[in-house]
Amino acid sequence: MLEVISIPTFNDNYVWLIKNTENNHCCIVDPGQADPVLQVINQQNLILEAILITHHHYDHIDGISDILNASTNPVQVYSSIAIDVDAPVTLVTENSQLNLLNNSLALTVMATPGHKREHVVYYNQTMLFSGDTLFSGGCGRLLDGSAAELFSSLQRIKALDENILVYPAHEYTQANLMFCYAVEPQNSALKKHIEHTAKLRQQGLPTVPNSLKNEKEINVFLRTNEATVSMAMEHKLLDILTSEQAVFTALRVWKDHF
Repeated sequence: MLEVISIPTFNDNYVWLIKNTENNHCCIVDPGQADPVLQVINQQNLILEAILITHHHYDHIDGISDILNASTNPVQVYSSIAIDVDAPVTLVTENSQLNLLNNSLALTVMATPGHKREHVVYYNQTMLFSGDTLFSGGCGRLLDGSAAELFSSLQRIKALDENILVYPAHEYTQANLMFCYAVEPQNSALKKHIEHTAKLRQQGLPTVPNSLKNEKEINVFLRTNEATVSMAMEHKLLDILTSEQAVFTALRVWKDHF
């Protein structure tokens, strides 16, 4: 049986730890800090098997070296580009297949350029580790990628099984939902989710994971095909937007200044 554990780091990051409860083997996604991760590993007597990297920002990779130094067994690192660490590194690309935790966890790699050109996500039929590509209620900023690339990446994610749970790398949900509400104030599913996430945060609980199905109901960056979203953007810009990609680009620009 697999268990996914959220490990808060920095102010709003999550490292995701996937644990095989039968043998205590585990892997982690985007360890930006070492100490919180090592604390969980040591407290639960876990055996770290692999580190998965979605992209190469400090808050996703800076904990790797200290975690490797503390590990008493071999650890495999998976990354889309070369990284200088004291461990074997497997370079992954579109459709790379990972079999981890004694074959109890199978993951597929999807290349998702946009936030960063080297960004990848890891997914299977039940879970998606989306890094900084897809957040609950939002998406990543454009850094060295383009709006066209990020739009395409999100459309590919949107086409996955809607029952998948999305595990993003940040707790940005409440701020993201306020932006979504500015775009779609009449969205009843969005209003309900705003209330739900507020209760979670009041209890000190994460707002993620969330189902892809619900994200498609509330996240305006996945709703560029909806008339309510496109009309809201046309009203704001006083212009006609002729494609979903144009709607997405306008949303991303607005969110950057929201």
